[in-house]
Amino acid sequence: MDLNIGGSIGADASYSEGVASNAINVTKNTTVGKKATETKPKQLRYPANMQIEKNTDYLKIEMYDYQPPEYANIANILQSLGDLKDNASNKDKAELITTSLSTSAQGSEKNKKVKTGPTIFLPIPQNLSDTNSVGWGPDSLDPLSAFGVSAANAVIDRGTKGIQEIIKEIGNVKGNDISENTRKAAVAAISASFVNALSGNVSTTGLISRATGQIFNPNLELLFEGVNLRAFPFTFDLAPRNKAEGEVVKEIIRTFKSNMTAKKTGKSGGSTVFVEAPSVFEVSYMTGNKPHKFLNKFKQMALTDISLNYTGSGTYATYHDGTPVHIQMTLTFKELNPIYSEDYNDIPLAEGVGY
Repeated sequence: MDLNIGGSIGADASYSEGVASNAINVTKNTTVGKKATETKPKQLRYPANMQIEKNTDYLKIEMYDYQPPEYANIANILQSLGDLKDNASNKDKAELITTSLSTSAQGSEKNKKVKTGPTIFLPIPQNLSDTNSVGWGPDSLDPLSAFGVSAANAVIDRGTKGIQEIIKEIGNVKGNDISENTRKAAVAAISASFVNALSGNVSTTGLISRATGQIFNPNLELLFEGVNLRAFPFTFDLAPRNKAEGEVVKEIIRTFKSNMTAKKTGKSGGSTVFVEAPSVFEVSYMTGNKPHKFLNKFKQMALTDISLNYTGSGTYATYHDGTPVHIQMTLTFKELNPIYSEDYNDIPLAEGVGY
């Protein structure tokens, strides 16, 4: 019997010894001395007999060596700073450093790519989606905090003389220039500061509310806080139908596992001091030999998680050589760089929704 079944899964499953066409695109084995060296496949595709026609939609995954951003070229930055005139402002220096970092980061994306594994072709997974998000969060600045900011700026700009001027201006405020509630609020805020300085735990807002029945206007706003990195989970159902396809599935799983794992014998020459980064992945939705004309595009990504369920149908069942009848493989990729508005300028509308 062909199946090693842990439970009833139906009687129509079959598993032949035949070799499927286009299973693995490889060159012949080469012989070095008396030892045969197997050549790594250039392509892996599932289903193994998948014919890529002009209108065939599929997912293409390529693996490359990780190229770290060239941010750390401190010598060039220092040289550029040295070329600035002595009277250059801090703003000019900051802009120079920012430009140098941005240029080096963009250049790192164009470094020569070194492939680390075969190109993998898989069917478009179910439940396709993409989510773009940015960081926005609430933030408040009450009058007391605003005063503190003004005082700090005054000290930075004009030294201790600046804060003395602010205190003098406050002292010159006449009683009828401010309301009684405002005066009480100011006294409560100062009192809370003194109590907290003596290891107390008093809320400024609470004291002001007790004294006046009011609180400072928090001036609450939603402010931009930063960019986010996108993550993409893909789930594939792998059900090999013959021995050749079972070998392809095994090789695909092994390729993903080995390339997502850190290397201890990389650029460091086998040293145990460093661990080299795993490979990075370039994922593309394709139609024939061209990018898909609607679906989103991806930046270079890391494979952060691979999850395999060897009992995809809920029952343990294998063929005579141990190959599971149904495997569910979930890959979770995460982009190395965030998406910026300018990235969309390079993609015409005719080529899809962009990133």
